[in-house]
Amino acid sequence: MFDEIRITTPARLHFALLDLNGILGRIDGGLGLAIDEPNFQIIAERATGIHVASSVYYERACAILARLQATYPFPGIQLTFAAEIPMHCGFGSGTQLSLGIAQAVNVLYELGLSVEELARAVGRGGTSGIGVAAFDTGGFIVDGGHRFPEQKASFLPSSAVGDIPPPPILLRYPFPAWSLLIVIPNCSRIYGEAELELFRTLCPQPESVAPKLSHLLLLQILPALLEDDMHNFGKALNQIQTFGWKKVEIEAQGAELQLTLDFLQHNEALGAGVSSWGPAICAVSRDVDELKRKAEAFLKTLPNGGSCFITQANNVGAYIEL
Repeated sequence: MFDEIRITTPARLHFALLDLNGILGRIDGGLGLAIDEPNFQIIAERATGIHVASSVYYERACAILARLQATYPFPGIQLTFAAEIPMHCGFGSGTQLSLGIAQAVNVLYELGLSVEELARAVGRGGTSGIGVAAFDTGGFIVDGGHRFPEQKASFLPSSAVGDIPPPPILLRYPFPAWSLLIVIPNCSRIYGEAELELFRTLCPQPESVAPKLSHLLLLQILPALLEDDMHNFGKALNQIQTFGWKKVEIEAQGAELQLTLDFLQHNEALGAGVSSWGPAICAVSRDVDELKRKAEAFLKTLPNGGSCFITQANNVGAYIEL
């Protein structure tokens, strides 16, 4: 039994939910990618009682640990956060935080649980399986959604649907070694009751959305990944931003997000797409350094500015240092 471990999680980008209509008997489904940065770096030690050193995630971490203790009693744990994924930016911080903490308990107390069992224990994966798979294996991921309505009867995010298992992973490919520019304009954040209200009022989506997304995925995005074709990957990413639920997500954020997306798509980016509700945008470019320079100058023109950085895909998932 180890006394101390360090867990580093990826972040995840979520490019689209495939089906929020359900006519074929399944809903959700999605495509996304694990990235190296930002990340959680959690130092975990066996302890008596719960001790969490984080000003941002203290309450959430304590709630996750309380939920775990209710199902898998353990004496306690001390958590210190050496790095944190920013909250409500589109990086899937909730899932990575939950699984990072659950895996720390799992390893320190030798519970022998799989990542899927950990996800169920902390209530993640009820809408998208991308975050859970990103933690488990990294890479580019497509999940197959949930049976509708017998397995999941509502168009709601995982935080609001209760005990629903993560969806099946249809495929996982290693992502090409492309540099990725992440751009985050300082604009509104969509979460909590605002997110729930959008799902309640704007779902189900039109029946035509899922076939169009599926066509882009099957005959443009996946071949582009396997052929290391940044041009066609970016072209499909741009198209995804213009219709369906992704358009809802972009419009809900306000003008700054759309302006930033437009700027990137017209200045060196072969493709740019908002992750989940944003405001994080992922852009691919032949000259990512030049695109970063231009993006930094553009962000200074926005009312509240923003930030950007270069990262790459994570093709291994979370890792543990003993």
